[in-house]
Amino acid sequence: MTKLDDATIVRLRSTPFERTPQRLDPLGVQSAWLIVPLLSVLAVGYAVYSTIQHSDQLRDPALAYSAIVLLLLAGIAFSARAHPALAPFGRGAHLSIMAVTIVAALAFTAAVWGRNVRIQDDWGQIAIALFLIAMPLYRPISEVLIVAVVSAFALGVSSAMQAASLSIVTSPVVYFTVSATPIIALACGGCGYAWTMTGETLAWRQVAKRGQAELDAELRETARRMVGQEQMSTLNEATVPFLADLLRRGDVTAADTELAMELAVRLRDGTVTAVDRTWLAERLAQALALRGLDPRATHSARMVDDPDQLDRALSDEQRALVGAIIATTAALPGLDPGSVRIVASNPEHPEFELTATVAQAPRDIRHALSALLSSLRSVAMDANLRIHGQHITIRFAYPEGENR
Repeated sequence: MTKLDDATIVRLRSTPFERTPQRLDPLGVQSAWLIVPLLSVLAVGYAVYSTIQHSDQLRDPALAYSAIVLLLLAGIAFSARAHPALAPFGRGAHLSIMAVTIVAALAFTAAVWGRNVRIQDDWGQIAIALFLIAMPLYRPISEVLIVAVVSAFALGVSSAMQAASLSIVTSPVVYFTVSATPIIALACGGCGYAWTMTGETLAWRQVAKRGQAELDAELRETARRMVGQEQMSTLNEATVPFLADLLRRGDVTAADTELAMELAVRLRDGTVTAVDRTWLAERLAQALALRGLDPRATHSARMVDDPDQLDRALSDEQRALVGAIIATTAALPGLDPGSVRIVASNPEHPEFELTATVAQAPRDIRHALSALLSSLRSVAMDANLRIHGQHITIRFAYPEGENR
């Protein structure tokens, strides 16, 4: 048996991950997801309107319509990939979506090349800027700004190269600035919002951690009192009546000896259980207690198999979400409380599997758990839900790679 040592815990908790609002406040970003499809619709709608306005300036109508199709595909991909069910939003998705959007914008520019009257009403820079408003919610600010600069440069150069054929004759630098400014401005606005949101989230976490540290001593004392109360309950329910009866009779029989040994085993097992109780076991006991299941039965039935105490690797954020998943599962109307099991394995990359029997429609189960599983993926864990008939399996684990 491989124990989870302190060095492994530090390694798992300390591996850096991207500081984005989606990673730091996954539930908050989930609620803002509707912004992405709305911005996508706005970008495509403006592209259609602008293309109609340029109908008499189109040098290649087919290329202009193809540009709109490309933009539509980029908007669909952005909306789908940013959906909470597919969190987290990766770098590959970001670069691919923005690359298609830039190509679409340049395709429209090529479609009106030499016949364009003015660039102020071209849709390329507006569409790119609208996408970059929402992107800082999902990707690091530095990455978004780099993409914004590249996009602004590409659109700016294409506009500057048209300066000689436009209706207003002026310096190419002016046209470069006119095209690049909306992209940089809106990208900076989105990044500023994400920066503020990330800073406030990190500050709140520090306050919460300080408060938790101050409560640790009190919580440990409370846990010791709870263990003592459980042992006293065992004494009052069985040992004290046995000793009182023995004192009343004044003699010891063979049956008394056997009963005394049985009581000793019960007390020892209770003490060992209390000492070895893990966070997962405690959380499950609390959740199932609301269903009327005795917390002590939860431990004695070994519903949680975590001999290496792998739950110690979970960070505060991960514990909050895992606890919410356990509580939500325990609250499912069709749950059989006695069927719940949690098994922890693989100390190098801890993984946990929660299984249960739930007589409920799969759609309702997924609706109850999907947001929490998505949030858990946003804080550097793999998480998925499988449903086979009435049997559900929830798996959450540290990924094998170090990319968080």
